[in-house]
Amino acid sequence: MSFNKKNTGKKIREELDDTLNDLLSDNQLLNDISDNNNLPKVNPVEQHDYVALKSTASERAKKTITSLMKFYLTEDIINNDEYIQAKKKIDEMTLSSLIFQLEAGEKALVTLMRTIDGGELSPRMFEVLATLQKSMLDIIKSQTMYLMAAEEGAKKLSRDVEVYKGLKRGNTTQSLNPAGNVNMGTKTLMQSIQEEIKSEATPTPIVNTTSNPIKLDEMSDVLAAEIIIEQLDEEDEELNNIENDED
Repeated sequence: MSFNKKNTGKKIREELDDTLNDLLSDNQLLNDISDNNNLPKVNPVEQHDYVALKSTASERAKKTITSLMKFYLTEDIINNDEYIQAKKKIDEMTLSSLIFQLEAGEKALVTLMRTIDGGELSPRMFEVLATLQKSMLDIIKSQTMYLMAAEEGAKKLSRDVEVYKGLKRGNTTQSLNPAGNVNMGTKTLMQSIQEEIKSEATPTPIVNTTSNPIKLDEMSDVLAAEIIIEQLDEEDEELNNIENDED
């Protein structure tokens, strides 16, 4: 009984081997398949050089950030200040990453749309397409917001350089506008006003006749002058009230 089963299994294996050999050696079958025009076309796979794409994104980011800083800052400050150089490199790196992600996402989006046009019409493909489109919009928004933030940062750097660098060097920078007027920085203007107040307050000592003596040596001249003026105004107001009552 077992001998018959072994012979039967061996015959079956031999028949299967013969059938496979016939199929593989049948050239006419392969010719029929190759001549069949009903098969879907295979789209060629486009190769992308992402290294070159990253390099191009870095160059565009560097050009954009450099132009932005030159609009608000001088080249001398950009090239010589360590903090501004470090901030410039960080801004270039961040913007370069956003530009690269946007361009790579566009290529992936085009590839996916071509795949769908080639016949891949499953619902999952359209779901992935919608998700990729949403991601592209988020990247565009992030890039726009970052450029706005970089511009505000450059404006703040320009104001800080004007205030702190000018104060540190002790320079009073003035410039002439087309109308011939003198333009001064805000910090320089405030310093000149304070110096003028001090020069007007110190020359003539004022004797206080009120019951509350003022110690001028314990406070700055500017503060003492302001307090004396307020007290004199109060005395004038009291005198005016007395004259009005007598009338």
